[in-house]
Amino acid sequence: MIIKNGWIVVDYIRNYRDGAVVIEDDKIVDVGPTEDVLRRHSGSGHDVIDARDKIVIPGLVNSHTHISMTLLRGYADDLPLQEWLEKWIWPFEANLTGEDIELGALLGALESIRFGTTTVYSMYHYHPGHNEASGLIKAGLRGVIGIAIFHWSRDKNIKMFWDAMGRWHGRDGLIKVSLGPHAPYTVDPETWMRLPEILNEANEKYGDRGRVIISSHIAEDWRENELIRDKFNVDIPGGSIFRYLEKFNILSGDFLAAHCIHLNQVDLDLIHKYSVGVAHNPVANLKLGMGFADTPKMLEKGIRVSLGTDGPASNNTLDMFETMKFAALINKPIKRDPSVTPANIVFRMATEYGALNLGYNDLGILKPGYKADVVILDRRKPHLTPVYDIYSHLVYAARSMDVETVIINGRIVYDGGFVNTSLDDVISRVENRVYELLEKVGKGD
Repeated sequence: MIIKNGWIVVDYIRNYRDGAVVIEDDKIVDVGPTEDVLRRHSGSGHDVIDARDKIVIPGLVNSHTHISMTLLRGYADDLPLQEWLEKWIWPFEANLTGEDIELGALLGALESIRFGTTTVYSMYHYHPGHNEASGLIKAGLRGVIGIAIFHWSRDKNIKMFWDAMGRWHGRDGLIKVSLGPHAPYTVDPETWMRLPEILNEANEKYGDRGRVIISSHIAEDWRENELIRDKFNVDIPGGSIFRYLEKFNILSGDFLAAHCIHLNQVDLDLIHKYSVGVAHNPVANLKLGMGFADTPKMLEKGIRVSLGTDGPASNNTLDMFETMKFAALINKPIKRDPSVTPANIVFRMATEYGALNLGYNDLGILKPGYKADVVILDRRKPHLTPVYDIYSHLVYAARSMDVETVIINGRIVYDGGFVNTSLDDVISRVENRVYELLEKVGKGD
């Protein structure tokens, strides 16, 4: 496949106003000015996509979500985090079957693809046969599924992790499996102490199918340290959650910390020291009244900060274009500096840094040898005219509905319509099932 005549955005620095990308199987094999690329591949017999008046970008990477929670979109809004979780979300989730989780993931995968996202990290409950992985595969979306671990169900959760590793890690070239300890206030010290050994063993056994990472919600709630002390009777040295985690030997470049809002300088130093990745979720954090991460300070220290929407129950959408704009704007007034989080760096956070934080070293850039995850946007629109700075356009002006074509692993999965499944059928199934679930939790009419 050759995509020609498009505005090719290679990464956060390089772009070609009239460029081409060549895809063979699941890989990008050539990128450059259209004339040069066509000369090198003349007579190759590739299918051709004419991307004149289009913008061609690496697929966006949503580095933190709970994709099956599409089933809870709008179910419980405008509530404090702990009340939202304990009184609304967890009771609803207790009624979900594996088929429900797969259906919610399929709906979320279709939404993600339509909005230009080609890879997601999603932490959720696991069932062996039907789960988030099976939903993603049906849509053709690349994803890392985090097997949620809680201290009250630790042994069962760890058993599920190993089941998922054997069944799903590396499946169809799209799926990876991750350890997903929920949060320090729901995971006890004994469990944290076991996880490094499990992670190392998983990479030894299955690492040839893709790097296994670990991810957790960290410093999302300003009361988190107090919750940990009350639940587990432990000390949080110097008020630093990362100093607390450090003693379990869990921190490394394979650790992805979601949120990281309420940190001190010691925390930032430890994140940098251990090359921990951070997943910034500005929209959901604002909606839940939690605050937001100091991403300019993190980026200044050389910390890899990627972007996430969080779940559709706490954000209500899986729109990474919206998330990019929020991420670019949110710290400017606080810092009283419009130059912080510039557009091209935010684009990097949504692509290359997202891929690296999920353990991929061949995603997030349109580069020979990298996976062919490509998104094409139509720029022949009033709100995208004229173009001076392509990164400014992508972050501040572009909208998710500008996405026209999505390619994942070298295959077209969206081209004005979904290739792998019927959206109408999925929507009907979701609407019917949600009514049944509301009756079960006593929230029906």
